[in-house]
Order: sequence, then structure tokens, then C-alpha cells
Amino acid sequence: MPRRKEVARKNIHDHASSSRRATNEREEEVHHMASWFNNTQALNNYIQRWEKRPFVAPRYINFEFLQSSNFNRLINVLEDQHLSGLVLMENDYYPDLVSGSLSSLKFVGTTEGGYIEAYMGGRMRVIPLSAIASICNLSMDGVPFRGGLSAHDSWDNYSLQEGLATIGYRGNVVGKLSVNLVPTEIRILHYLLTYTILPRGGNHGVIQHEDVLVMWAMLKGYKICWPFFIIQHMLKFQEKTNKPIGYGPLWSKIYEYLGVDVQGARKVVIDSRRCIDATTIKQMRRQIEQQPQGVDEVEEEFDRMEQEDQGHQPPQAQPTMFDLVQEMRSMNENLQSFQMETRGHYQSMNTRIGRVERSVGAIHNHLGINYEDQDEEED
Repeated sequence: MPRRKEVARKNIHDHASSSRRATNEREEEVHHMASWFNNTQALNNYIQRWEKRPFVAPRYINFEFLQSSNFNRLINVLEDQHLSGLVLMENDYYPDLVSGSLSSLKFVGTTEGGYIEAYMGGRMRVIPLSAIASICNLSMDGVPFRGGLSAHDSWDNYSLQEGLATIGYRGNVVGKLSVNLVPTEIRILHYLLTYTILPRGGNHGVIQHEDVLVMWAMLKGYKICWPFFIIQHMLKFQEKTNKPIGYGPLWSKIYEYLGVDVQGARKVVIDSRRCIDATTIKQMRRQIEQQPQGVDEVEEEFDRMEQEDQGHQPPQAQPTMFDLVQEMRSMNENLQSFQMETRGHYQSMNTRIGRVERSVGAIHNHLGINYEDQDEEED
């Protein structure tokens, strides 16, 4: 018993220490973000609507592998759209700071293209779209497309059937559209689109109708003003407060470009598992060969890495000292209750055994059998 008490005390001490560490880290994060915003209303908005939202784990592509594997058409599309710089970003990023900037993001359109405003480093910063284009070698040329399901007026008449034919879709148009029913290079393009260029959460094995329109425009050679489109996509994160957010590496590049101090902020390291290379393509081709009829099972195996990446998940609440003491008391009460119940069962059993023995003795007496004589005969 003394040993159990000692172990229990040690467990309480360990949990209490862990709880204090979590509390201290939490206070440091809140303090850091308070200095980031320097605005109470903006800080409260971040805490209530953005702080615990996960990130879409970014991906980057190995261009040398694409070249060696003869994906020339895909390479030409990415280079023609000036997206090669964006899809090659493999730098680490700061999720708290990025979500803080996105929570305060505003866009102002001008004849020159426009600019964004966002809190960074304790004050509101102004960044022209041309600066964002410069950071990742995007082009300001092209249509300022906002997204959605309607093609821009300057493009040819678009239809879903034409879009599906352009991307080489081989399945039924009714219901969900599976990425397993398009050629490998189109699947890679869709992979980059939904993880890096226009990142989103959910099932990346499903092609949405907007995806078809965007890929159709890219394959047809219609230029898109990607800085404008990307900012419009960022603003969608503000509308859907329960959805994962993206653009971690891009925003971290923006901080570096502006010389913003990120010292002490939580950082997520992008490792080689996020690279689209031979392993990724092999998995894609295997799934394409299987050609499942339904897409509810098509969820990418690579999505599991998002759940494994602790840097993208909200911190779990640690038990407090009060919680631990209450749990110990509850365990003690349960133990006492069990002992009383066991003691009661034991007493009841003795009583019933006594009744049985008396009944057997009465029967023996009625038959004229003596206990001692029976014992001697058995011996």
C-alpha cells in the first residue's frame, strides 16, 4: 500500500508538471500573438475563430523527377502559368503567425492590381500583389479570375462536359468525380492544385467542378492572374471558419521578404514526405489501375500524414491538479464501494452455506445417519 501511494503521488506530480508546462507554453503563445496584433479585437478574433484550425499540409514537387519521367506536358503547363516557383516551395513555416495574418487579411483592388493588408509584427502591413508575384515568380498577366463555376467572359464558352473531355476524364459525369479516372499527369496537377496552389481540406480524391474549370483553363493556355486568384482563395478561409487553411510556406516567404521578426514562433518543418516524387506517382498509378467505382474510398493515403503531423493539430488540454485529485477521490470511493460489496457477498454466502449444512444435517437425522459414523466409513 505505501508503494501504491508513492506511485500515485509521483503520477500526480508528473501530471501537474505537464499541466504547468502546457499552461506556460499557452501563455507564451498568447503573449506572442498579442504582440503580433497589437489590437485587442483582432487578437480576440484570432483566438475565437483561427487559433485551433489545422493546416492543409503543403506539398512541393520534384521537377527533376518530372523531367526524367517525361511529364513534359505538365511541366510546360506549370511554366506557362508561371507556377513553378510556387510548387517548388519547401521552406518551413509558422502556423500561428500565418493564421494570425490570414485572420486579419483584407484586399483592396486598384487599377494596378491591388494590395493586401494584414497584421504582421505588431502592426498592419500593406503588400502589393506585385510583391507577392515577385516572391514566388508569379505573373501579374492574365485574367483576374475570382474562382467559382463560371468561366471568365474573355474565355471560350465553357461547359463541364468540355472540361472533363479536356482533362481526359473516363468516368460517369453523374455524382462525384474521382481522380482515379484521369491520366497520371492530370492527377499530379490536381494534387498540386488542391494542396499547394489553391489548398483545401476534405477528400483530395474528389475532383470538384471548380477544379475542372481551373485545370481546363490551364490546359487550354488561358493565362490567370495567380496573385489575384490566390488572394481571393485566402479570403475564402475567413468565410469557412471550420475548414483547414493553407499557404504556410508562401506567407513565411512574405515575412522573410518584409524582414518581419518571427523569433520564438512555433515552426513546422516540411520534410521529404511532402515531396511529390517517384513514390507518390507509384501510388497514384496503382490507384488509377484499380479504378474504383466509388470515390468515398479514394481518400489519399498521403492525407494520413496530416493527422500524424503534430504541428498541424490543435494542442490537447492537459489535466489540472484539481482534475487529478478528483480522479483519485473517485477511484478511492469506487474501491471502498467494491470492498463493502464484496464483504456483503461474503457474509451472504456464509449464511447460505450455513443453511445448506443445517438442511443436510436434518436430512441425516431423519434417516438415522450419524456424521461421525459416515466419516469413519469413508476413512
